[in-house]
Amino acid sequence: MSQLHIFSARESDGLEGRIKEIFLEATGNLSWLAPGETVLLKPALNSRDPYPATTHPLALKAVAEVLRDRGARVIAADQSGLEHVFHAPEGVIKGSSEECYDKSDMARAGVEFIALERRGWKEGFYKFQSPEASSWPDGFYLSNIVKEADHIISLPRLSTHAMAGVTLGFKNFVGLLREDSRSEFHADGPFYQEFKKMAAAGNLPVDYVRRGKFFEKMTEISLALREKLRLTLIVGTKAQLTFGPDKNIYGFKAYATQPDPGLIFASDNQAAIEAAAIAFLSVLYEKVPLQRKFLQGILFKLNPRIKRLGSFSPWKHPFVRRALELGLGDRDSEIRWDAVPPELRKRMEEILKFSD
Repeated sequence: MSQLHIFSARESDGLEGRIKEIFLEATGNLSWLAPGETVLLKPALNSRDPYPATTHPLALKAVAEVLRDRGARVIAADQSGLEHVFHAPEGVIKGSSEECYDKSDMARAGVEFIALERRGWKEGFYKFQSPEASSWPDGFYLSNIVKEADHIISLPRLSTHAMAGVTLGFKNFVGLLREDSRSEFHADGPFYQEFKKMAAAGNLPVDYVRRGKFFEKMTEISLALREKLRLTLIVGTKAQLTFGPDKNIYGFKAYATQPDPGLIFASDNQAAIEAAAIAFLSVLYEKVPLQRKFLQGILFKLNPRIKRLGSFSPWKHPFVRRALELGLGDRDSEIRWDAVPPELRKRMEEILKFSD
């Protein structure tokens, strides 16, 4: 049986050491790592905005230091969102993931960073196809960095998302896609007209058949990674609870909070950690000011594909539901709680048992 580790943590209370502690515990003291192997850290670098809109720099720093101490070569890689970086067959049209990495404050982690858009359109990506990835009948293009790494660690942030509802572990791997594949799954989602204009400007296909597989497409990216994905680790000492993933979107500022205590989640069970993180977001959303909830309510009307946190079972979220269908985790993970306040633990357990 897999394990889901949930640790309490605070920004001002030895956070780096806490991350190292949970990382070693959740990976079985790095039992899978051999000296000289390459470990890819996949942060959430959608924008240049700092944590919690992007990954906590200490998550990168702490995990990298532990891995280096065991003889690993550690790299981080990503391509920022379409609004900030746009890559087309003729090259990079705008933006820089390296700049976003620096501005977000992740560069201070001291981890070698690779901007995926700089690796070339054809030479930097390969086509992944699988009968299981049924929402991608023609396959999707993924960065070659996946093939080059021996192991992968996913380091999402804890945030809501204007299009997908939440942005956690499954959404994190969108940054590994080539721009045409990003455009393809966006065609099945809300607000596509904005992306369609950008895609057309880069001479990318725009008239995809809408199959209604927006969430399923994103979840199925993990099929290409599951043999190498060793852990998902989410530092949730801060969280965005409205809009997102950027701190400002569509003219509105995302509401962020710093819970006391925050939580760190770690597991190799993708479905279970996604559900647990949604449960924590749901608890935090209960205390969002009414005015901010009203603004979020407008978003629900504009995008009926997403629901209010706390109004549904985390196991029924489209990401989690599709993951369970694909065997990307299960509901039987043993939860190991560490210093989590009893009231918070009880409320999260109630939400995880909720069935709608």
